[in-house]
Amino acid sequence: MAAPRALIVDDEEGNRDLLAARLGMDGLEIDTAADGMEALDKVKSFIPDIVLLDVMMPNMDGFEVCRRLKGSEETKYIPIVMLTAKGEVEDKVLGLDIGAEDYITKPFSLNEVSARVRSLLKMRAIHRKLREVEKMAALGEMVDGIAHEIRNPLMTIGGLARRLKDKETDAGGKEYALRIIAEVERLERMVQRIDEYKDVLVPELKEGDINCVVNEAVDELNDTMAGRDIKLHVVLMDDPPPMAIDESNMKLALFNILQNSVEAIEGSGEVWVKTLACGNGTVEIRIRDNGSGMDEEFLRNIFNPFYTSKTRGAGLGLTISYKIIQDHGGDIDVDSTKGRGTIFKVRLPVLKGTAGSVLS
Repeated sequence: MAAPRALIVDDEEGNRDLLAARLGMDGLEIDTAADGMEALDKVKSFIPDIVLLDVMMPNMDGFEVCRRLKGSEETKYIPIVMLTAKGEVEDKVLGLDIGAEDYITKPFSLNEVSARVRSLLKMRAIHRKLREVEKMAALGEMVDGIAHEIRNPLMTIGGLARRLKDKETDAGGKEYALRIIAEVERLERMVQRIDEYKDVLVPELKEGDINCVVNEAVDELNDTMAGRDIKLHVVLMDDPPPMAIDESNMKLALFNILQNSVEAIEGSGEVWVKTLACGNGTVEIRIRDNGSGMDEEFLRNIFNPFYTSKTRGAGLGLTISYKIIQDHGGDIDVDSTKGRGTIFKVRLPVLKGTAGSVLS
């Protein structure tokens, strides 16, 4: 999992250095800005998880920076800690009224700042999960309506286009008909993915073997990538602990991730699949490829519905995988570097009271 990012905004270099050193000790990735204008630019490029924001600065004070960040749909959920030498109640009230999550008066304890930052980052993580749950619930209602509205028109358009193709004698007209058919088939695949999403909304969890599910997903992948110069390496742990799994849904989730890895490879390449027991009562399925990788913007949106870099496809595969893994009480992390490949890490809980819960 990528380290949380903190942007430290203060016109005094000494303060920036002290805060950077302390939060760096907590494992945060740090960037700094010396004034409000620079801070707004850094937020766009650095994309922080939290902002520590001085109030009294040249060019633009911290209050105005806070107003702008909280007024933007893209940045309003980033927690802001106001840092200032001012201790007046009015200033604190103003900072909180315009959206700041916390307010610390200088001189401050670095340990206190560290604790407050950790607390706000935990709250941000919880808020993100709640937003994802709400988004998935809304998507479930939306996709049912989409599938219903477009299925019948697609059948009509596709049927008429195929009749035109069969009867058309002009080469240009036949080519147009073929293009219509190809686009109809693309939309039909989208409807199929929507139906898959509807099917996984309610999982049926039973005790199962995660290695068997991985093998089934790999077998299905082998059937779909015939003719590709891609080597698939599978390393499964011995005696996996029992887990509560909807085997059909989990196979679909892992297949979608594997398929994404294969499609990220242009020409020849390799994909590695591994299962391993962790010491915190979870099992990890790690899927790695040496494909094209993803940039930061794509990585941030990878599980969003209909977000895709493919010219064909619905952009629902990884959204479905995310939903299935959530339904199993699991988590998924993605690490990727443009041009160097991607690693998916799926962590699923083992059944409580089993030996697997203490494996290391």
